[in-house]
Amino acid sequence: MKPHPVLCCTAALVVGFAACRSEAAPETRLLVVDGIEIQLADVAPYVAFLDSFLPEGGKKTKIQRVLEEHLIPLRLAQRAFPVERAALAERAKALAAIAGNVTELEQQSALIDTKRRSTMTRMQAQLRVAMELFDPLRTGAVGPPIEVPQGWFVAAAYGLTESPSLVLEDVVDALQVAFVTHTAGPWAEWLEAQKQAIADKVTFLHPDYHGVLPPWLRAPKMP
Repeated sequence: MKPHPVLCCTAALVVGFAACRSEAAPETRLLVVDGIEIQLADVAPYVAFLDSFLPEGGKKTKIQRVLEEHLIPLRLAQRAFPVERAALAERAKALAAIAGNVTELEQQSALIDTKRRSTMTRMQAQLRVAMELFDPLRTGAVGPPIEVPQGWFVAAAYGLTESPSLVLEDVVDALQVAFVTHTAGPWAEWLEAQKQAIADKVTFLHPDYHGVLPPWLRAPKMP
């Protein structure tokens, strides 16, 4: 039996319409490097945070910082150390569960060596940690563990001193308790080796975002 011509036309229209919709769908990926995919939505909250105190900075420069300091190292570490990170997450969650405020965090972490109390600006704190500590509504409180490239932090602020003239000069007095896979020296060595290994493995970069790559990554060749 021959197919009905009207049905053939209808089917062709449906296929064509679907193809047009597919072609028109916006690209949501920002970067693919060594199989690691980073979406535009992944960088958005970090760029918004940087905008809050660096409004004059360029968007591409901010995205580069997010990739360099947080997202790429984080994804590499998540891939390399899933078992270790899962165990550290459980320890961090256990501490956060029994420390409702910064005073309790100090008390409950008394026997933990990997902790530090310090004063710092937004630029001196790790990006994801700064987003927690410089939220004035969170001062004194202990939130869920914060995932960073090296592992997990449980952090809280004793106080936030706001600059009368420049947001960039706000200072927080904070306690950070770290649950990490590497101390500073070994971590830097490991990350540098990873950078060298993936430097030429960028397979996709959003065409609207050339210029956002960290300098050690080489952009894919244009077809």
